[in-house]
Amino acid sequence: MRHFLLICLFFSGTCSLQAQYLTVSDTTTLRIKITDTQNRPIFGVYVINKNKSFLITSSDIDGECIIHNRLLHPNDSIQFQGMGYKLVTYTPAALQKIDRIQLEELSYQLEETIVQSISTEELLNKVSAKLKKLPRSTLPYCNFYGNAQYEKITNYRDTTLEYRREYGYYFTSGDIRPKNIWDQSFRSYFLPVYTQRSYNLTNNGSDTLSPLYITTEDNRFDAGTRKIFTLLRAVQLYGPLFSGTHTYEFKPVDTDSLDYVYSFHTRSQDYPDQTRISCKGTLVIDFHRHILKRMTFEYIDYQLLRQVLLTNRRKTSSPYSTRADLTFGYDKNNQIYIRSCQTTTQWKYDLGNDFLVLEQPSRMLPSAGNLIEKEAFCCYDYKPVKKEFRTHSVAVKIHVAQRNPLGTYDSLLFSRLPLLLEKGRSFDDLNRYADIEQQFQRNNNKTYYPDNFLNGFNGFVGVGRDDKAFRENTYQVRKKILELFGTPALPDQITGQK
Repeated sequence: MRHFLLICLFFSGTCSLQAQYLTVSDTTTLRIKITDTQNRPIFGVYVINKNKSFLITSSDIDGECIIHNRLLHPNDSIQFQGMGYKLVTYTPAALQKIDRIQLEELSYQLEETIVQSISTEELLNKVSAKLKKLPRSTLPYCNFYGNAQYEKITNYRDTTLEYRREYGYYFTSGDIRPKNIWDQSFRSYFLPVYTQRSYNLTNNGSDTLSPLYITTEDNRFDAGTRKIFTLLRAVQLYGPLFSGTHTYEFKPVDTDSLDYVYSFHTRSQDYPDQTRISCKGTLVIDFHRHILKRMTFEYIDYQLLRQVLLTNRRKTSSPYSTRADLTFGYDKNNQIYIRSCQTTTQWKYDLGNDFLVLEQPSRMLPSAGNLIEKEAFCCYDYKPVKKEFRTHSVAVKIHVAQRNPLGTYDSLLFSRLPLLLEKGRSFDDLNRYADIEQQFQRNNNKTYYPDNFLNGFNGFVGVGRDDKAFRENTYQVRKKILELFGTPALPDQITGQK
């Protein structure tokens, strides 16, 4: 069992921000229940302040949402957006007078039976049957890899505090059928070889963040958190079609000569006992090949490896809302893999007694500053690892090498890589502290975390290791992995993709 370090250190920027929010006098709340026209609760309805483009909250599994008056202004327009339902808008004054909102379901003028004499049920079952998992007997090594790219932009109070772009290798065991609920045979590692990384700034952007992580009983954050890979695994295990069709409702949205498009949402009675995902979105199926091409989540709440404190009403809400867009590829054996994904995670609540989660925010007080974490991932090719490298020893080396990533900054290489996330004004925000190019250069071949982050923490390399020896060990295992797999090719040099 890995043990997090207990660190009782607070930086002044966080304290001043907390004090600012405590001066707000109106701390009353509105409790509103959202249902459909048959009085059934609707989970995952977004409550948005249209004037400020700000996500206030979303409804929980009982259709209830809590709106803090301090977030409202008399002139605001508050929208309630539910996937598959008509949008409604209220003023703050109108909301004060109601405790229930009914959303009307959108209707689609499409037939349930589609061309080629195949019904919706037959088509979805046919596509689902192609998403086969590897057998439980598959050895838990790194069985597949590919040239891959990862990006992250962290925004707090509408200001960018970190810009991170990496290119290297993605290693995975493949989509192995789990033996138990902890999914211990699955492997998923991203090992950067090249990095374009800014400084990590404090919540108010006035200084560099130190430390980069805190794990105490009352305060938890990790600047380097990567939620996207946990989400990808949750989709493989419990997503629409990946886990069959019985826990989801599907409706045809559009059909043309190229694709079938369906909306989907989790059956409310099946979450969380029958499935660990509650979501709404759309999926795209190739018209001729009957294979899954794309999946977009208007929202997705996943309970994979998450410890949630349940109330006596067994609510399983999340402190953040996530939107995601995934595309899929197929290898030479027609084995599906997730080719790309973009996510936006917006924090609704600060962590505390109501939320005991493994996924931590990138900054403290995430709700107070409207923390938004944007992530993107792309695997440009997907191929089997050579048999002689499918060993426990190689898997351990990959694990160690990726735990505290570093990489070379090459401006020419990054100018050739596609942008997975629109950088917007990120560079302008970060330039206020120091020249962004200078930040990239100073993080050249520098590990993400300080040396003591993994000292005595990583079960693969032992406990109580001297900092210098530990650092040297991580450098050597990383070097060994790159000797085995070589330098990753650029996307425009990769051919033969399906």
